[in-house]
Amino acid sequence: MKVTIKQIAAMAGVSRGTVDRALNDRQGINPDVQKRILRIADEMGYRPNPAAKALADNRYSTKKIGVLLNALGNPYFDEVIHGVKDALQTFEEFGVQSSIKLMQGYDVKRQEELLEELAEEGVNGIVMTPINVPEIVQKIDELKKKQIAVVTVNSDVLDSSRIAYVGCRYKKSGSVAAGILGMINRGNEEQYAVIGSSIKNLAVERRVQGIIETLEADYPWIRITDRLYNEDNDEISYSEVKKLLERRGDLDGICFAGAGSKGGIQAALESGKKLKIVTFDLTEAIGRYLKENVVTATVCQNPYRQGYDGTDLLGKYLLWNQKPVRELNYTELTIATKYSIT
Repeated sequence: MKVTIKQIAAMAGVSRGTVDRALNDRQGINPDVQKRILRIADEMGYRPNPAAKALADNRYSTKKIGVLLNALGNPYFDEVIHGVKDALQTFEEFGVQSSIKLMQGYDVKRQEELLEELAEEGVNGIVMTPINVPEIVQKIDELKKKQIAVVTVNSDVLDSSRIAYVGCRYKKSGSVAAGILGMINRGNEEQYAVIGSSIKNLAVERRVQGIIETLEADYPWIRITDRLYNEDNDEISYSEVKKLLERRGDLDGICFAGAGSKGGIQAALESGKKLKIVTFDLTEAIGRYLKENVVTATVCQNPYRQGYDGTDLLGKYLLWNQKPVRELNYTELTIATKYSIT
């Protein structure tokens, strides 16, 4: 049988209002009385009903969550979107509405326009993958002044007023990739190219930094001789890698530090060169290349959890003013090889 606030109040010899203040940690109650009520509630097996709480507060029906992801043309984000939608579904019973917008690449003006569209739609908070430039920092700060909270996922932006970040540890993920390069090396001097997405992507830039610093510290005989950018675009990646291999016949391998790896790997295959290839994330294409021994290993960062946890943090903040316990919420890093996916 469900325990009610009325039953707790009777057992504690106080009013239902006092029990409500104790259970919801509101002002106007003696600390000793609150402790006694919480103890009684626990002994009676009381379990709060979030939906009822939201209804009582009369706050749930007005909340709207906006989502803005740099997902178009990037299959990695399929799982991020899956996580976002699952989290949004859990808030539907509280009347929370949502608006999802997707964009491609690192067009700052376009991201500003979409953020403004979400604000005009009346969202109370936004889950987003930000472009790391001053204009977006300013936009996030403007959103805060409008009481629109922002949670960043997958990538972050420096010195903004977003309330939390959910994603991998950038430099650590790069160090993991560098460790893979070291393990598949036999002590010989080797030269690698690193393909990133954009200098406007903080996650990938720090990831590349982690690769370079770890190689310099632990595997100095492995050098990064070329750094290219592909805007997370397979066509650009194909073109850049093709030109790279035409002028650099001495490369031993390539590390794709972000998206766009499918096009780049296709160019590598067409070159006929025997290259060691390490990637990030486990898309359908990367899984196939692992099985075909084209890619040695890929570093994964749990995209589903990034989407789910980022949206969950924002939803709880908007509904119940539940502030994130941590500003930086890191997802687990794992390594996938041919043998772990077959």
